[in-house]
Amino acid sequence: MVTDEHHAYNKVGKKYNHKKVNHRNKEYVRKEDILVHTNNIEGYWNILKKQIDGIHHSVSPKHLQRYCNESAFRYNNREAFQDERFANAIANCNGSLKYKVLTAE
Repeated sequence: MVTDEHHAYNKVGKKYNHKKVNHRNKEYVRKEDILVHTNNIEGYWNILKKQIDGIHHSVSPKHLQRYCNESAFRYNNREAFQDERFANAIANCNGSLKYKVLTAE
């Protein structure tokens, strides 16, 4: 697992192989046996934040996982052509979601 230097991640190393980059010291990538960086997750968060601010304007906790899933799909398919992305989206649909179910408490 790769994180930045924030203290909240200190306990991660007890359970996982943990590498850190120190953004405070202007370190953003380091080459070891692998490249150590947080660019991928930061790219994902950027897409999610732009999606919420620019498309949805707000999200409810009830559907937050749906928004995150959509953002993950967009990130994972960011290099695909539009027709490929559309085909992937359709291929991953399983049924329909009725408005009544979507809005139920």
